[in-house]
Amino acid sequence: MSRGPERSPWFEIFLSGVNAPFGSTRDDLDGYRGIGALSRLTGAERTEAEDILIGKLAGDDGRAATALAEAGCVRAVPALVERAADSRSPTMRVFAARALLRLGDHSGRAAVAALLRTRAGGPSDRSSAVRLLAEFPDPDKNLMLHTALTDPDRIVRNEAITALLTAHGLGGDETRSGEVLRGIGGRMLSSLESVRDEALAELRTVLARWEAGETAEQLGLTWHADRQAEPLKSFIISLDSEEPEWSRDYALDGVAELTGRERALVENLVLLRLDLDRRAVRAAARLGVGRAVEPLRELLRSAAPDTAADVLTALRDLTQD
Repeated sequence: MSRGPERSPWFEIFLSGVNAPFGSTRDDLDGYRGIGALSRLTGAERTEAEDILIGKLAGDDGRAATALAEAGCVRAVPALVERAADSRSPTMRVFAARALLRLGDHSGRAAVAALLRTRAGGPSDRSSAVRLLAEFPDPDKNLMLHTALTDPDRIVRNEAITALLTAHGLGGDETRSGEVLRGIGGRMLSSLESVRDEALAELRTVLARWEAGETAEQLGLTWHADRQAEPLKSFIISLDSEEPEWSRDYALDGVAELTGRERALVENLVLLRLDLDRRAVRAAARLGVGRAVEPLRELLRSAAPDTAADVLTALRDLTQD
């Protein structure tokens, strides 16, 4: 009986890796073990190896899509297009669309957009999808904004905000970590529609002025508060502190006297916590945060009895003539 052609050691390493049982380790999730051997293959062995990976796409193995993209295998494009469009697995659709983009093919854009519009898959799928959408030329910024406002998962909404800013050229650390965009992003994650709407209006203004040619400095996007200076330091420490002295209220001594950007920062931090922390409700009243009136009215419709009592008191204090 004749024997088949002798395999090179590199091909055996490749074959062993792609045929190994799938595990749950980080290495298994990231890709096939020994996939680096693919780059050592040439001629018929390289073609056979690529064909094996293309065959694995039908089984919705995202690792195959990644490996084919890294190998620059343009022969895989038709199979990847099919998986991006027709796979029942949202995860696979994202893997296929990403591989296509790496191979210079933009046909996966529609699959990514559809996944976000239908909210298919889990939060990790949609997070990956919105990040990937930002990598396409002229990405759909309206879809990113829609996802940031409507996706049921906070992590996905946060990823969408980041992707939107990146698409607008505002994704750098200096602007993303500035108080203005941090404040907008934080409030857009609130469960209160009135808080999100206010943040959205601010974001639209920032983006419009940015697109009109104003600089990040002119827009205040590079401003960072001195969070080590009092009274801001004690206030910020008290927000998430579990120490007994802050169990009743935030540290507000001297905070009411802050003005300008520091005052806006304090109000934003209070507003984004209204739906999470009764202390924020009380702080809004003590500081006279007029912007909190509508969010508090919205919160009152679903608040538990103990929170509702604080909300009613705050509304009385904020709306009294």
